[in-house]
Amino acid sequence: MEPLGIILSSAVVGLFLAAALAAVDRRLAYGTATAAAGLFALAAAGTLATGTVHGLVWSGPLGDPEGLALDGLSAVFALGASLVWIATSIYSVGYDRGPSGLLAGCFALTLAAIALLVASTSFLLFVIGWEVMTLASYGMILQAHGRADRIYHAAFVFLAFGEGSTLLVIVAVAALRVGTGTFLFAALPAGSALALVAFLAGLVGFGLKMGVAPFHMSEWLPIAHSSAPSNASAVLSATLTLAGVYGLFRLLSLLPGPPVWWGGLVLGIGAVSALLGALFATVSEHAKGLPAYSTIENNGLILVALGVALVARADGLVYLAGFALFAALYQALVHAIAKTGLFLTAGIVERGAGSLDLNAVAGGGKGGEASGGTGGILAALSLAAAPPLAGFVSEWMILEALFQSYRFAPTAAQFVGLLAGAAVALAAGLIVVAMVKFVGFGFLWRPGSARRGSGDARLGLPVAGLGGLLLALGIGAPWLLRALAPGVSVFLGRPIAAPIGAVAGLGIPMGWTILSGSPLFGVLSPTVVPIAMALGASVAVGYWALGRRGASRRVEPWMAGSPPARPGETYTSFGFSTGIRLMMGSTLRTREVRARTGAVVEAQVATPVAYNVDLEVLDVFKVVYDTLVDVVAATALALQRGLMPGRLGRYIAYLLIVTLFVVVAVAAAS
Repeated sequence: MEPLGIILSSAVVGLFLAAALAAVDRRLAYGTATAAAGLFALAAAGTLATGTVHGLVWSGPLGDPEGLALDGLSAVFALGASLVWIATSIYSVGYDRGPSGLLAGCFALTLAAIALLVASTSFLLFVIGWEVMTLASYGMILQAHGRADRIYHAAFVFLAFGEGSTLLVIVAVAALRVGTGTFLFAALPAGSALALVAFLAGLVGFGLKMGVAPFHMSEWLPIAHSSAPSNASAVLSATLTLAGVYGLFRLLSLLPGPPVWWGGLVLGIGAVSALLGALFATVSEHAKGLPAYSTIENNGLILVALGVALVARADGLVYLAGFALFAALYQALVHAIAKTGLFLTAGIVERGAGSLDLNAVAGGGKGGEASGGTGGILAALSLAAAPPLAGFVSEWMILEALFQSYRFAPTAAQFVGLLAGAAVALAAGLIVVAMVKFVGFGFLWRPGSARRGSGDARLGLPVAGLGGLLLALGIGAPWLLRALAPGVSVFLGRPIAAPIGAVAGLGIPMGWTILSGSPLFGVLSPTVVPIAMALGASVAVGYWALGRRGASRRVEPWMAGSPPARPGETYTSFGFSTGIRLMMGSTLRTREVRARTGAVVEAQVATPVAYNVDLEVLDVFKVVYDTLVDVVAATALALQRGLMPGRLGRYIAYLLIVTLFVVVAVAAAS
């Protein structure tokens, strides 16, 4: 076995070992998981640099060879997942203070299962890893602190959607098995009728795990991710949904010659998910609910780029297809890193302020370790697409790909691309509002009465590392795109070079610039952007330094001559989003359920809790779900009363009818 194969095998085995060691000591489990994740990252980086890596190999139960391996496509996702796991495992040592090692065990088992499915060489091993991942994640959610009924509800909803996803993934895998005769990653023959079955089942199955429309709002992803412990939320949002993205990419790479409408469907689902995810993130008041909705938005952006790639591939636009795939893989990688930083930051906010309600936090997270706050702000800015961070580059690439939808041959595809571009642009603006709210009320803003929380340096350092990584990936984006080229090549089935070049007229050297079209459509040099920003900032800093005449003096805000002692007199996170709630009321369908048990509570900040009002945010999908549940429940009750009334004569009649049916069927067959 080659050295990288040994490293890969050791990484997967090490993660399973970490899950077992949780029974001995949770710190030992997290330490082992950190080391194994580091090995997994090394194997992934080596694969992207040298080519496919093979690890352990054995004979499967059905005769097919099974084993561990990484190719260009799986290595991209393995690299993103392992970077997240390293930071989250280190963070967990200081975060997990539970009396048992159950959280550590489920945490490590989830990581091991994801590593297994990403490194699998057959769909049989993939499905096993997929199911273990679902069950282990269910166990993580159950370890949360809080009201038991809410935790059980969140875990059950997660499990229900997870098992539904597994069933649909099995249908897609079965279609591939019938069409190819093997569970190995083999492409279906061109023109196979099973391709449509595999596509639709895989799109819904993997889409369920990604939490995209219509399986998103008021459903499993926001409920589960906001209820789980912060280290578990980071794994769920950053790498469990990433596993869904990988599964969809792997499946589509094995379905040759997809028609244009496949790409249009993926593009439309992505655009709706991005817009609604951003909209609900903007009005969320929960420090972990807001990032959960942001995950829906980011996964929608990934589907948008993938949809453009599929349409372009069907139209023969090879360069545009490759560019869109680079954008999708880049977005998947940087989203995993940034979202991990945001969820880990939410843990710091909760630990420092004693609450996850942004109305009550009031900058309490600022009392935490300073490096963690800086890392959290960088993660939020990246998700808001602020230059020169990595999120800015990925979102620019996705928009550039959408702008070129005029190249599509079908007019309908052009129209879908136009609508998707408008939805993504609106989502980009809304998510900026959401991230400003998260950073502003979680860290930067502090009324005079807000108490300071206590920080923990062990929580802050991993978050700071993730923030620094986002900055490095943004500045070095052209070099990262080179590393992503093997993944794009595997998907398209041909060698694809990274879309980079030079701008000779501006003196920008070769390899510093991303080219978005052929013929040339747009250019961006992520390496030059921070240089230009630094030069511009130096002018402002110099002017400020020359004109400075003393230290700034801080005073209490003026509130019409009286202290902010009553609800409504202090600006809150809820008030920050009220304008959007009013403007988008027909879509948000905000409903107030007044459950007042006494007089209005005197509070320093105006929150729904202060007014004894429970706010429930709905959307059209939630209304449809509730209607379907009512119809199914009523139908089941009617069938129960009609077919199973508890009468012995009715059951004897059933037996006679079934016996007669079997006799007739056997007689006809013979």
